[in-house]
Amino acid sequence: MKNGQLKNKIKHEIVCALLMLCAVTASFFSLWIFVMPSDFAPSGIDGVSMILNEITGINPGWFKLIINVPLMVIAWIFLKRRYVIYIIVFTIIDSLGLVLLENVNFFQYIPTDIGGRLIASLSAGVALGFCTGIMIKIGCSTGGIDIIAGLVNLKKPHVKIERIISIICYIIIFCSYFVYHDLNSVLLSLLQIVVFEVTSSFMLKNTRYAVEVKIVTKEPEKIREEILFKLNHSATVVESKGMYTGEQNYVVMTVINSIDIHNFMQVMKQHPETFVYFSDGVRVQGDFHYHSERASLIKTNIEK
Repeated sequence: MKNGQLKNKIKHEIVCALLMLCAVTASFFSLWIFVMPSDFAPSGIDGVSMILNEITGINPGWFKLIINVPLMVIAWIFLKRRYVIYIIVFTIIDSLGLVLLENVNFFQYIPTDIGGRLIASLSAGVALGFCTGIMIKIGCSTGGIDIIAGLVNLKKPHVKIERIISIICYIIIFCSYFVYHDLNSVLLSLLQIVVFEVTSSFMLKNTRYAVEVKIVTKEPEKIREEILFKLNHSATVVESKGMYTGEQNYVVMTVINSIDIHNFMQVMKQHPETFVYFSDGVRVQGDFHYHSERASLIKTNIEK
């Protein structure tokens, strides 16, 4: 790796680390200040930790750490190391942050009526959505259910990760009723998830929409395997001709989820000879799923 590329990579990781620190700070402060005193379970592993805290009285930070450890071990084996390293650091800081706030008896927003609990739910949704949005922007996650979804998606790439996460979150919320014995707690959890999703989507600039990408290159074969097997997307290649130079080129066209833009651009940076541009906010109709069987056949043909 050249010195310039190494410096850019180090600079990029420093920025990502600082953003991760902002995200994890928002996470443990919002959980301590708004969620714990308001008796409801937020989405994901946070919700499981809060339920266990309600049952045992033990700080939820310890439960977050205990639950995430086996998931991180499995993720270390199957998922990308950078992704897992950020999750490990995030989880440790997030868990110990909750423990520290309890030890210093930090301020908590104590609601006196349902209106106060609504404010707490809305505030937690915004803060945790902000946290998740940042982590996804830097190509990582907050761990927990994201790891489970990532492992499932690794085996079944055509299954939407968002759907997996949503199903698990709603199961956790349903179970929380049998702990809090309060329908308001369930409704507050649902409200928190809605605000969480709106906030994270805003942070990601409508990630549920697709992004149309066009790559101008002289050698499409160089990026073919990267698009098919690293990014898990297909593409269409058409011949083109430079209007000014008259040189023969190719335009590789593909459509990807905007959530994958970070990984896509990182891959494209390895091919400085290409010219990339994309259009945001594209709606997709038809077969947009990645077919693992078809991709395996293509990969076999390439290897041959």
